[in-house]
Amino acid sequence: MERGVFDTASYLRLFRLLKEKSPSLGEKRKLYVLIPALREQDIIEKTVLQFYEADTPGFEIHTAIITTLREKSTGQPTTEEIVTHSAKSGKLSEFKDKIQIFRDPDMYGNMATQLNYALGEIRKFSSSDALYIVYNADSIVSQATFEKLYGLLAENRGKEFVFQQPCAYVREMSPSSGSFQNALSLYQSWYCLGHESRLLNEYGKSLSNPRSSFLGIIVGHGSGMTLNMHEKNGGYPSKLLTEDLTFGFMLSANKVPILLLPTLELADVPAKFATFISQKSIWFWNYLGYFDCYKAARKKHHASRLLILLLHGMAAGGYWALSAVFIALPIISGIILRSPLILCVSITSYSLFVILPQYALFKKLPSILHQQGFETTASNMGNTSFLKILPALCLVTVTDSIGPWIAISKRIAFFFTRKLPQKPKTED
Repeated sequence: MERGVFDTASYLRLFRLLKEKSPSLGEKRKLYVLIPALREQDIIEKTVLQFYEADTPGFEIHTAIITTLREKSTGQPTTEEIVTHSAKSGKLSEFKDKIQIFRDPDMYGNMATQLNYALGEIRKFSSSDALYIVYNADSIVSQATFEKLYGLLAENRGKEFVFQQPCAYVREMSPSSGSFQNALSLYQSWYCLGHESRLLNEYGKSLSNPRSSFLGIIVGHGSGMTLNMHEKNGGYPSKLLTEDLTFGFMLSANKVPILLLPTLELADVPAKFATFISQKSIWFWNYLGYFDCYKAARKKHHASRLLILLLHGMAAGGYWALSAVFIALPIISGIILRSPLILCVSITSYSLFVILPQYALFKKLPSILHQQGFETTASNMGNTSFLKILPALCLVTVTDSIGPWIAISKRIAFFFTRKLPQKPKTED
């Protein structure tokens, strides 16, 4: 019920914010677009190019492609070589003076070590008030992103804050994509646009009350801040498997404002069920890493307030791990007890609070995408049949807890082996 009612109200509120015009800042700011990359040869050139095509007069945009020693040449050009060649004589040559490549020297590193290394290098030649924003290599943005960021800076002139852009995972959603991929695109968009944007809003309200503690979040891609803000808060936790929600914990411990950037980023989702489960298990490691962040933050913060943040994180993880149980158990109980009443109430509740909110998003989102400048994606989504993806959507909702339980089992194994599991190819 919480997801169906409050998250639906949240994404409707977000859509209203997307339509509002942004004020003028009146000054030009340097903005670094950070793109951690690992074997992204097929899309990296197009990804980098889009940021210069979407540029606004308010920013001087520089892109920083962050490669890693883990990507070695195997007879085909590496991601770094693709960018270097394009900057010399290809589509990126026009912007070669605004493109930098950093290679993370940590052979056993991850996205956090890539980001921390590049930001450390950028600080050597850039002022501390320079801004950065992080995107995955599969991210798509429009000019609206920079216009809204420009407005957010104007509204909060003189203040330091972190910003987080919501993501619609509908990059590959179309009639030609598989039903499972389309269903997962809708489900993941529902979670991000509804649930995560609501958490950001609630965190912002908690900052106005000195007695209130609420766990804020960032989700990696689509987030940013000044170089100074990154350094003051210790950088991304690099010894954990994932870096985003755990960094959000540290920001929350420091009571750093995390503001919603009201514009959309597009990304894709796995096309296969096994990859979906694997990706979810990796994402759940964020929640398993909160206790490590709690121990680190206790060195300089009051334990009681940090305990509240830890409990918020653990409760959110527990809710996710049990989400499928909340859906399946009432339906299974009705079948086992042979109770038409329980079965009818269970299916009705599932339809009202899970399927109907996603159908509403499915119908509403294409017009929002069009307004944001994503005409092709809006058209593709508008031409997709909801009925065709409905069975796969039911599968996604009732199996969403499998990944978390796999993560819990791997965490137990990690306790004995101290060996982190491998992340899937996608850096989401």
